[in-house]
Amino acid sequence: HKRKGNSGVMSNVHEHISACAVISPRWIRRDTRIRPKCQRPSGFEYMRRTSSLPSLTALCQVSSCPNSPVEKKTDLKVVSWNLATPNNNPFEYWSMHDSKEYDELMVAVQKCIDEPKEHDKMLKDIFSESMYRDLRSELEAQHVADLDLVDKEWTSNIRTRKCISEFLRDLSFGEKRLISMPDRMTNSVKTAQGQVAHRPSPITGFVGEMPDVASWWPLWKEFMFRTPICVRGTSFACVNQVIETIPRSKYPALTDAEERMSRPLQVLCLALFDAVYTHLLSVIAPSTWQALKRELREDLFENKASNCINLLRDQYVDADIIFVQEASEAFAARAGVCLNHVVLRPTGVDGRRSQMSLILVNKETFSGLEYRDLTDEVLGQLKTRCVEAGDLCVFKVNFRSTKFVLASFHGDSNGRSTGPVLAALDRLAKERYPDHVLIFGLDANPPSDPSGLDGPDGRWEMEGLLAGAGMSSCWAGQDLRDVWTTFSARTYLQPQLHKAVPLSRVMDPAHRRLKDWILFYGAQVAVQDPTTLDNTGHGKFEARVMPSRGFPSDHALVSASLVLAESAEL
Repeated sequence: HKRKGNSGVMSNVHEHISACAVISPRWIRRDTRIRPKCQRPSGFEYMRRTSSLPSLTALCQVSSCPNSPVEKKTDLKVVSWNLATPNNNPFEYWSMHDSKEYDELMVAVQKCIDEPKEHDKMLKDIFSESMYRDLRSELEAQHVADLDLVDKEWTSNIRTRKCISEFLRDLSFGEKRLISMPDRMTNSVKTAQGQVAHRPSPITGFVGEMPDVASWWPLWKEFMFRTPICVRGTSFACVNQVIETIPRSKYPALTDAEERMSRPLQVLCLALFDAVYTHLLSVIAPSTWQALKRELREDLFENKASNCINLLRDQYVDADIIFVQEASEAFAARAGVCLNHVVLRPTGVDGRRSQMSLILVNKETFSGLEYRDLTDEVLGQLKTRCVEAGDLCVFKVNFRSTKFVLASFHGDSNGRSTGPVLAALDRLAKERYPDHVLIFGLDANPPSDPSGLDGPDGRWEMEGLLAGAGMSSCWAGQDLRDVWTTFSARTYLQPQLHKAVPLSRVMDPAHRRLKDWILFYGAQVAVQDPTTLDNTGHGKFEARVMPSRGFPSDHALVSASLVLAESAEL
């Protein structure tokens, strides 16, 4: 049968199952189809001796035996959600927006880049000679070396380039990281006073008024050359000082001269990039782009913590366990007050990085629980340091007669740490806590397979990792080709134009990836109902890009109803 939401064939099957039971079960399952606990039926629907779930055909053939003396076990509603959004650039990814001005703006920018025509001015007509002299004076005051090389580059190579066709669309700037590298370092910073400051640019979180290049330039100079900052405990007199030399050994597209002058050259290229986009937006959408940027920033960044909390409170207040990845300190603080959950976080983790993995445990389900942080024990199993502080959260939780090992994890961008962490957690569970039920919520970030044999996002590699550990997942029994939890496509308003996706290809399935999983041992846990996804904030899942104004993450929320075996022993 094919699943038809919460009705149709599946409803008929559930009605038939509700009258069925068998004797001496290994698995015990109840009907809890994402409804309030007070409405959940107490009768058993089916039970199973083996570690795999029965087929629907087998279920329909089970004879009724309603009075069998079976010990009742409690199922769990488990949620896993990576709260991440793109970087501080509100325009970086195509987003669902309820205003036509947004669509008009993004299409206009795309057309401007693809077909520059009259917009393709020389760089010196946007970033003037007097502005270059200002920039050089600021760098000279900072005692930056090799400015004579930059002068030569500006005069002979850069100033007369067309701003779009020969600068923004020139792939060599991306290969040499002359724009993306300094953008990453200066997009947002912590000032010496501990405040967050954003570089004045259309592609950062800066919300001040800069309607044109003339108003933008003094703001940019003030930020880059007169804003003291602190990075990981080290103080810098100004933002410019955090820009480092780009090594040719790592980026061979650079020439020897470009490597030598890469610090001031990055500053120049970044200024040109910000100036060009400020100019283009002031021409094609002078009255709308700044207001749209503020709206997006407010929804995706400034109010993100409260929006995420409200979504969980409104739609998932009955979740027994919520695994969270890439959470901020603001989210953790609000969750402890606004949700009916205990917030478990690794000892000593600094939430300022806004990439914490957390575990939220329902106070009603786990009333009187005892817990202990096991994060360091798992990290101690790793042969190499491949996990950033805060990316992993592991706790031992005792609740009445059942003991759990719960883990939440955010894999790195290439998925290189997922396998080692999964193996370390597997060893810990089997060697030290074999009588504990392991449940693991994660953003696996599995690597892509260039050959295409492993799927576009390494989903089959994940299946291999699970098989090696004897684990199962919330996606058991589903065709993984039809499952995805992220759907994002870059716009033309970001520094890596070679990755930009035109509107006509935004809905291409190639932009969908399966990153988010809930894992467990098949001998301990089974999935009760098909796992559901939410990318709307209303408990629904739609074929749409993320994030959106109503859903502040670029990862769908994963919700699974799990059933525990009578015996948790591995």
